[in-house]
Amino acid sequence: MISGYSHNLSIQILVDLLIKHGIKKAVVSPGTTNLEFIAALQYNGDFEIYSSIDERSAAYMACGIAEESSEPVIIACTESTASRNYFPGLTEAYYRKLPIIAVTGIHRYYHIGTLFPQVIDRSVSPNDIAVCKAQLPIIKDKEDIKQTELLVNKALLAAKSSNSGPVHIDLPCCNDDYDFSCKELYNAHKIDRYEVGDKFPDLPNGKIAVYVGSHRNFTEEETEKLDAFCACHNSVVFCDHTSGYHGKYAVYAGLLSVQRKKYDIMSNIMCVIHIGEQMADWPTMTRLKAAKTTWRISPDGELRDTFGNLSNVFKMPLITFLKHYIDDGEKKDAYYKECSATKATLKIPYDKLPLSNVYAASKISAVLPSDSILHIGASNTVRAWSLFDLPNGAKSYGNVGCRGIDGVLSSAVGASLADNKHLHFCAIGDLMFYYDMNCLGNRDISGNLRIILINNNGGGIFKQSVAPGYRFFGDKATDEYIAAANHFGRGEKNVIKNYVESLGFKYISAKTKEEFDSVYSTFVSDKNTNSPVFFEVFTKDSDDRKAFDIMSSIDAPPENHAKQVAKQLLGPKGIDAVKKLIGR
Repeated sequence: MISGYSHNLSIQILVDLLIKHGIKKAVVSPGTTNLEFIAALQYNGDFEIYSSIDERSAAYMACGIAEESSEPVIIACTESTASRNYFPGLTEAYYRKLPIIAVTGIHRYYHIGTLFPQVIDRSVSPNDIAVCKAQLPIIKDKEDIKQTELLVNKALLAAKSSNSGPVHIDLPCCNDDYDFSCKELYNAHKIDRYEVGDKFPDLPNGKIAVYVGSHRNFTEEETEKLDAFCACHNSVVFCDHTSGYHGKYAVYAGLLSVQRKKYDIMSNIMCVIHIGEQMADWPTMTRLKAAKTTWRISPDGELRDTFGNLSNVFKMPLITFLKHYIDDGEKKDAYYKECSATKATLKIPYDKLPLSNVYAASKISAVLPSDSILHIGASNTVRAWSLFDLPNGAKSYGNVGCRGIDGVLSSAVGASLADNKHLHFCAIGDLMFYYDMNCLGNRDISGNLRIILINNNGGGIFKQSVAPGYRFFGDKATDEYIAAANHFGRGEKNVIKNYVESLGFKYISAKTKEEFDSVYSTFVSDKNTNSPVFFEVFTKDSDDRKAFDIMSSIDAPPENHAKQVAKQLLGPKGIDAVKKLIGR
């Protein structure tokens, strides 16, 4: 008699989520690496289990059961050639869109390729045997638990979707000493997916916030409906300069989010409505992880667990979701007023800021032409610009899909060519500029392009107070290889000046705050000139570091600021890991 569940958390999470997703039919075959899983199904008692000696036959049996019952069916076997025998039946299921869930056991992934008995490599499969593949990790910590939950939910939802088909789950079996004394399954986190025509859940009671990552510009109807949603539910839209939303409930919380104090506007949120893709404002996203749950809205229906608490995914256009939750009740804006009032309490100490990426962003963001377009580079540049609002009407973009070093300058050039009726500004750092500088030779560039380059002679992001490079190795060692300093003429003025002037750009520069203040109005002038304009601002990485430290400690003394921010970002486990890495 089976006395309980295995203590293998991977198996417990899989079984618990199978139950929560209403999947109870299984065809199982004999084996050792699937023994704990089959025993769990037996011990639970609610599964409808069939036995099949031959895995090839088992897969086809499952096809018949799924076709007849219109329900997903589990098939489970051990590793080696047993799992290979599923291929014909899974291929059949793929082309008939039958919801078969193939669970194949494996000892340990590191045994692959070591000539360990019966271990084969299933990391790559034919394209037409599964619509989703999940290789579950060997669970060692909470992050592995979260990953396992996400992968299992993703696979089961793929099998249950309107465009269903077979899925494959690799289930690690790492127990040398079997223990079946566990009486209760681990309570795994279930994620639900809703499509058009489904019955939608009720919004949670309490504070609701919308978060928009990188997104194309909202249409007039999308903006209208999102504004109406916020008015109905006393909500706000946390967004950044890549969000594409310019409605009345927009809250740019970058400056608040970098402060040590945790403001109430991002506390006690019951639900985050997540729209869009990658985010530029990392600190705000990090603060919002404290919310109780997240609902993701996207036509792709994919499980994007950005905040670590995803519970519902809505596979549909945004407007379809919003229309369902807009009602004719009382319109409220107390939350928005609270956010605006809280932002107003932070008084930026402009006089204390040295010439830096932050200083340049603070000055230019306030006077950009209202109908202009800003393209923002990654790393320090997007961190700096996220601290400031833009004028109403100004649009902004950033290459944050990968948050990589390359491409934003070329993107700005391309946009300026496609739209010659507006001024296109590009803010960029020196390493990113050198990566992409060849695009400035394009023969079609015209006077509607303006580029501001913050040149601190290296990768400034690696020398911030909270950056591991600077914190543990200092300026000199970090400069040598980590920050790649002193390339391209060591930041000398004439290197870039000669290059861009030879390509027809008007060149201006600044090495002090006084020089900057005297020329930046020329850079932002809304007069479309015959020549594109290049503004090079020479800064010191120490000043860039100081500026960020000042801006992130407006509401508190800056003493020990780096340590405090590092603790917030890394947490105790992260701090310990870094100490071990450097031998402390």
